[in-house]
Amino acid sequence: MLGALLGAAVLGGALLRDLGAGWLALPLAASVSLTVLALRPGRATVVALVLVLGAAGIGFWRAAPISPPAVPEPLITAREFSGTVKDIPRRYPGYTRVTVALDTPVPALVIAQLPRDQRVAQGDVVALTGSFRARPSHTQPEAAGTVVVKQVRVLGNEAPAWQRLRTWLVRGIVTRIERAVPRPAGPFVAGVLTGDDGGMTETTVRAFRAAGFSHLTAVSGWNVTVVGAVVAVLTGRGRLPRRWVLLVNLGAVWAFAYLVGMEPSVTRAALMATLALLALWRGRPRDAVTALAWSAAIMVLVQPAIRFHAGFQLSVASTAALLAVMPRVAGGPRWPGLIATPLAAQLAATPLLLHHFGQYSLVGPVGNALVAPLIPAVMAGGVGVVLASLIHPALAESAGILAWIPAQATVAVAEWCARIEWSSGLAPTLGRDGVVVVYLLLAAAYALASWRWPRWGPASGAHLPGAV
Repeated sequence: MLGALLGAAVLGGALLRDLGAGWLALPLAASVSLTVLALRPGRATVVALVLVLGAAGIGFWRAAPISPPAVPEPLITAREFSGTVKDIPRRYPGYTRVTVALDTPVPALVIAQLPRDQRVAQGDVVALTGSFRARPSHTQPEAAGTVVVKQVRVLGNEAPAWQRLRTWLVRGIVTRIERAVPRPAGPFVAGVLTGDDGGMTETTVRAFRAAGFSHLTAVSGWNVTVVGAVVAVLTGRGRLPRRWVLLVNLGAVWAFAYLVGMEPSVTRAALMATLALLALWRGRPRDAVTALAWSAAIMVLVQPAIRFHAGFQLSVASTAALLAVMPRVAGGPRWPGLIATPLAAQLAATPLLLHHFGQYSLVGPVGNALVAPLIPAVMAGGVGVVLASLIHPALAESAGILAWIPAQATVAVAEWCARIEWSSGLAPTLGRDGVVVVYLLLAAAYALASWRWPRWGPASGAHLPGAV
């Protein structure tokens, strides 16, 4: 319990400073301390309070304000730019998004919106023709603005060896899968495995967004959970000694995180899995709540700007909702769990989706409940295609059928959801303070529901096998 409180205190201290409520720090700390001491006096309580307040102070200190970078005048008027691609390209309806460290016209970090079919890789040196727009980014607060690009020339590649290896592996996997699995299922399988969904048509991408399926190819903590579960099945039942099982599981999780580019949601899930596996290694029970709190806290302490990244925020909120709801439906009828878990994740993500993107999806919980059992089969089928292709192309095509069936079913569900016009769309964006208020209301509603309706089974959220 103390471990979870310490991690949450780090995040709470950072949130307090981000809200500009530093003036509340001392009276809040004093009132909480006095209340806790009145309810549970003792030396152990004093020590715990000192540790929690210290953790909150560290979070408050690390959350130093990030000032928007000044926009140099040459950047505003320039039409020609050159620099190096710093991250993995991500494709959206209508454009491809990358972060570029510019050399000319002036050194600056910008977000570049490239033509959607433009193929670039991490580490590419590029010459861009376009126009600069000084607009802030929710995911890259250190970026000076956005360059809307009309033309791209790749001049070379300066990526280190480990980045070039990752690019080579991903391109090889994508090529082998798309060769064996017909469209539109093939690019979706490749996206689930690697995060590279560039082969998906714009129509399919829009259908996935309307259905609330974008997270499937964005590669999230769910994918890490599936990887861990598959490895546990393959190495369980006495096939390997316990220590080797933990090492193999840990290696598989971080290998997958490396393959998909260490996205914030994947890194959070990998850290969470690592903390849980280390607890098992030491013979302690796996505490998913503590692992979540500390994985998020570690990321904020190491890279404070990550707390503004939409993927990080969505991952933490959705996972927290799952850990809150799953123990309450465990041990009861199966159908309430199938409805409650995706609904909880969707409710937890909705305030942030409205804040960052102004998007909503009413049909998302239903669609995600329908396709959730299919995603492990999609991933397993994709891995089977890659392994079979190393033996013979004909064998890969046969294995491709196993990946095509669940993937095509997922695409069909997305298209069905997208045809319900009223079920998704754009809404007014929700401000930062509004997001905090909504989450406080959701927490109060959950506390009330927990008090009125006890859980079905004895399971505890601290020991959920799939929580990491």
